Amino acid sequence: MKAKHKRKDNNFSQETRDLFIYNYRCWKCGMNTWDCLHHILSGEYSDSPLNAAPLCNAKCHIGGGHYFTEEETRGFLADTLEYLLLHQYTLTNRDKCFISANLAKYKASKLGLQLINSLNILD
Repeated sequence: MKAKHKRKDNNFSQETRDLFIYNYRCWKCGMNTWDCLHHILSGEYSDSPLNAAPLCNAKCHIGGGHYFTEEETRGFLADTLEYLLLHQYTLTNRDKCFISANLAKYKASKLGLQLINSLNILD
């Protein structure tokens, strides 16, 4: 008898999914074939839209080894923040907590650092 693995319910809300309705690009390969939103990081605030990466599921997420390099992680975080800000997304307190919890990763990316500095939300 095979053991059944219980998957944690960590899907993004429909509201978060709707924020990416006008995105056509996979954050990893750049092709216009993304088909799933994936969590960039795990943690207390992982349901934040700032933690969503549109990816080609079979090619870039599951087929790509499932795990991201540190460089990819920093890039995904910056790409997501940039995309949401360009689409007039207003950060929630939970989003600000997500940024604070992952500040080192944002600051390690040139784009991430520029975006974080432009927000003026951190002391």
